[in-house]
Amino acid sequence: MIGTLSIYMTNPQPKIVELVANLPLIDKDGPWLEAISNRYNNHYPTLEEIWQLMDEVWDDLGCDSQVMDERVTAFYQHPVWLLNGLFIEQHDLSLENRRNFVSWVAAQNPKRVADYGGGYGTLARMIGVTCPGAEVEVIEPHPHPAAIKCAAATENVRYQTELTGEYDVLIATDVFEHVLDPLSLVEATAHHLRLNGRYLIANCFWPVIKCHLPQTFHFRYSWDSTLAAMGLSPQERVAYGRAFNRQGDLVVESARVTERRSQLIFLWLERLPKRLRHRLARAIWSS
Repeated sequence: MIGTLSIYMTNPQPKIVELVANLPLIDKDGPWLEAISNRYNNHYPTLEEIWQLMDEVWDDLGCDSQVMDERVTAFYQHPVWLLNGLFIEQHDLSLENRRNFVSWVAAQNPKRVADYGGGYGTLARMIGVTCPGAEVEVIEPHPHPAAIKCAAATENVRYQTELTGEYDVLIATDVFEHVLDPLSLVEATAHHLRLNGRYLIANCFWPVIKCHLPQTFHFRYSWDSTLAAMGLSPQERVAYGRAFNRQGDLVVESARVTERRSQLIFLWLERLPKRLRHRLARAIWSS
């Protein structure tokens, strides 16, 4: 089993069999992980190879970015996500980003933290170790048994299927690019943030992998402005994410107006030469 302290360490690339040797697996995990182990000579895939594997699974299941059905549900329950969770704990940049997130969370001195869509729970466990006085929840409807076992080693970390009550800090990293309606999910989650509570959000609205939905890509330029219209004030950058403050009631209707404007502007920007897009987008959304 991957120990709590190992998530702070930089190690040589381990073998897949070593990573999963003492983890509880479900039936479909074993054969797939064995095939991947053989494919990469029992060494761990690189980041680009992880992305390739995700795309292969997406295609094999016949997933459609326009239709969120049982195929997409099966995709997010596939062992490729267990592999991805284990990868994060071996990848220098991923760990560095999470260390930055943890430092930021610790500076808020929270009593209650939720990592929404926290997957394998690496970030939540790191927060739990650094903030022993905080109650840390990973919000996942169907967590993997291996993730639950790893979380059990940190007393103040637990998995929950949904948000309950109010939180001092909410976190959502690499979540909103995977859903058809990010604003509805922001509103639903932010309702659980106390007044003046803080929401740390990190997105990748780019076509890096096929499960990043194209419908969300316009937000790569307008996300901060759209959330500001909802009532979440953009604050400091944290690694590749940004912190937001809840300042009062959430007004999703105002955010929808900004969203529609964003979609139209994005269509126009995409027709321009690449060298001009980012500069013009910054000018538009900073005005």
